[in-house]
Amino acid sequence: MTGLQTLPGVAAPRVGRNGDRHMPGPPDLSALLKQFPPRTRSTSWEATELSRGRVLARLLAPPFAFDHAGYQAGARSGLREVLDWLQSLPGDTWQDRWIASGAEDQTDWRQLPVQRTARVGSQSAASRTKAENQCSVGLTLLICADVIRPSMAWLLVTPAPNLAAAMARTRDPAAFAELAAACEALATGQTTRYIALARIAMIMAAHGGLIEAITVGDCIQLQQTAANVGLRIGKGHVFRSAFFYQLLRGLGGFPESAPSTTRAFNVHGQMSVEEMIDRYGIESRHVRDLLVDYLREFLVSSDYSTVTGLSYALGKLFWRDLELHHPGIDSLHLPAEVAAAWKLRLRTRTTRTTTLRGEVVETQIPRVNAVGHLSTVRSFYLDIAQWAADDPSRWGPWVTVCPIRDGELNHKKDATRRKSRMDHPRTPTGPSRPGRRSRD
Repeated sequence: MTGLQTLPGVAAPRVGRNGDRHMPGPPDLSALLKQFPPRTRSTSWEATELSRGRVLARLLAPPFAFDHAGYQAGARSGLREVLDWLQSLPGDTWQDRWIASGAEDQTDWRQLPVQRTARVGSQSAASRTKAENQCSVGLTLLICADVIRPSMAWLLVTPAPNLAAAMARTRDPAAFAELAAACEALATGQTTRYIALARIAMIMAAHGGLIEAITVGDCIQLQQTAANVGLRIGKGHVFRSAFFYQLLRGLGGFPESAPSTTRAFNVHGQMSVEEMIDRYGIESRHVRDLLVDYLREFLVSSDYSTVTGLSYALGKLFWRDLELHHPGIDSLHLPAEVAAAWKLRLRTRTTRTTTLRGEVVETQIPRVNAVGHLSTVRSFYLDIAQWAADDPSRWGPWVTVCPIRDGELNHKKDATRRKSRMDHPRTPTGPSRPGRRSRD
């Protein structure tokens, strides 16, 4: 299985006392935006100044027309409905009218054109739904034809249906085909691929132009907007996908000085899954990219703290520990003696205290959540085996025997020990004072 290769411009990691390689912090965002400013959104351009007749003539012909007669009829109806609605609003261009409509402030913008022509109570629920769906198709065509450029925030919250596929069909098929091939080569999962291509299509929709016109600043702007939108609606982990930037940078159109990842874009304190894994300086690029892909699968259904915990258990306690003790390891298939030694090391952790004389004393103590971490690694192996049945090209090469047997996960005994510690807390003894302790 292959993964994204290391790109130029990545600063050297700092090696910690435990062998962890910590990546340097992001540069100042304001300086980054000065170096890579986003494109300025135009107020008027050729396509948005066309007459209604010319817009219709253009969008009812290839490449915007559909081959299926029934679908084309629905698209034609929706396109006319949206144009008639916009034409009733003030403005010199279609973009002016779109802004004047207030559609981006509505929960469901489709109600605006439908309500304009329908009498209250005169439409059945099915007819109304059909009309709204046709309007969605019509607006998507207008966006793909660069007649209207919605804001990035609106596109993130209320995306046009199948925008990436529509852009690939009508505006930039060659570049989207190249991106699709890159996703195929990277064995990227469907969800990750869909989100990345949708992000790229959103930049095209908001700024116009082809994929080759997208700038680093556009990507920064999208990530900032996505972070703000995610925080506002309480789904920040969903909106922080960073794979789109890697795809764009892989096309070779960005300058050499462009950031290698979106780590530099972070403005709200949360890390991308790439940054979570890269904290530990994993040397095997194949395994590093596997862990990143694995964590991406949890972004939609899990909260940020859960994904962070998974990255710690899998990235640091599992794989980085194996690399430190078995340099060059590059496979999930662990010999029995390697697996046994790792499980033995997992049972304890190192604490550091400082004496009154300033001496650092290291002590090995039992790891409180060792069983939980074992369970996480076991789930990692079992998930890959299960997902391989649905997507063998992506996950199949990593399927192997899990080194952790079910009988090793004695949660009852672990819970009993935890309760005992809570009932009988230890009191500090000796002349030493607490120092900074490692994470359990």
